[in-house]
Amino acid sequence: MQFSINKVFSAIRSLNTITLLLIALLALSLVSEYSSFKKLENLHNEKEIATTVYNLSRDDLDLANIQYRGKNTLLRHESNALDSYYSYDYINIYAKTGNYTGELYKLKSAIKAFDSAANQWFIQEDISKDELPQRHEAFTVAYQNLMTEINNIIDNNSLYEEKRFMIQLGLIGAIFLFILLGGFWTSRRLKVIQKDIENLSSSEPDETFEYTTHEAEIISKRISRAPKSVMTKNPAYLDTETEISSYKGFMHEFKAKKNQNLGNYTALCIFAIDKLTEIEMQYPQEFSSSLIKKVSFMLTLYRQHNDLIARIDHNQFIILLSRPDKTSAINDCELIRKSIEETTFKTADGKDLSITLSGGFVQKMSTQDIDEVITKANKVLSMSIQHGGNRIAQLRDKNTSMK
Repeated sequence: MQFSINKVFSAIRSLNTITLLLIALLALSLVSEYSSFKKLENLHNEKEIATTVYNLSRDDLDLANIQYRGKNTLLRHESNALDSYYSYDYINIYAKTGNYTGELYKLKSAIKAFDSAANQWFIQEDISKDELPQRHEAFTVAYQNLMTEINNIIDNNSLYEEKRFMIQLGLIGAIFLFILLGGFWTSRRLKVIQKDIENLSSSEPDETFEYTTHEAEIISKRISRAPKSVMTKNPAYLDTETEISSYKGFMHEFKAKKNQNLGNYTALCIFAIDKLTEIEMQYPQEFSSSLIKKVSFMLTLYRQHNDLIARIDHNQFIILLSRPDKTSAINDCELIRKSIEETTFKTADGKDLSITLSGGFVQKMSTQDIDEVITKANKVLSMSIQHGGNRIAQLRDKNTSMK
């Protein structure tokens, strides 16, 4: 069953988006957990401060007043800091549906009452013996109420911590599931796509290969329906080894097209396989023949509508290009050279062999004779080979020196 490459990549993008969203939610839950930890630390500090104030002695009221006022200022500061911790405790905010504001209000009210009772207890004015127990009792009740409010928040937070853990566990499970199933599905799809692309880009594609993707099937059909010049159907104009045009066929096609408007810039490039003679001496004739066929096939992959391609000699391939400008023409020749360079060829003993091409690139002026241009391109090709090969040599615009 065929599938669309476009839909595969669309699904991959969706999987990545969902996974990133889940990771973002997990990150928020971790921020919430850290905020919850700081909140508990704050609440324990408040308990410790309030207990210290409650246990202060009235023996030295001046010292007790200084200590009490300092501790109460710190207690109010801790209470205010609790607001910011709650604002980042996202899980509690949503789990409690807004009740956290009520808890904060009760806590601040209890701190205010405790502060007022402590002020009455540590007041420096003379207090009657009858009033002293009443104030101490009020101070004790305020202290106990404050402890109760703090403990209630701590106890409730334990329940929210359990909810937070379950949410984090669900997020981690979902992320793992998406990565596992998504990775498995993606790798299988990409492997199938890779096989389709490998057959399409092969120098000897398997004509019986059944493509699994719609796009590869369409490309394959378009390649098979690629228009061929009527001249190439005549065996007299074909190179018998590569089945592309021979020199005779090239000249015949050029004469038929020379009156056509081929484009803004027409160029001719002659390619030669570097060190082909050494390869033919080292490997069997069947391998070198197969190598030449593959190179000629790869050249045809870069042919555009008005281009002419032919094998004009044992180790010379010619391409006449029509492009909007010189840059486009030379870039296409470089693409051909790089494509050959990056392709490995299997020898008879199973080893990989890499080959390179040299090229001679010249412009074809409308007034120039084609044989003259071929001769010039051959000279440029010779210079390319002399400079080490694996390059496209060209004349500078003024035709005065090599480039």
